[in-house]
Amino acid sequence: MPEYEVKVKFFIFPYRKFKINASTEEEARKVVNDQAQHIIDTLDFEISSIKAKKYLMDEFL
Repeated sequence: MPEYEVKVKFFIFPYRKFKINASTEEEARKVVNDQAQHIIDTLDFEISSIKAKKYLMDEFL
């Protein structure tokens, strides 16, 4: 199976500060975790190149 070299450019937003209101530390951790997952899921990116790595035939023998 060939391996691929992929160049990806992420469009990361500027630094943000979030204020969260929660009654317990556990609830605060859950809210923060959910917010972080949402940011990761919606992160914008662009694939600039995909190419298969080249192998010498000797490596397979």
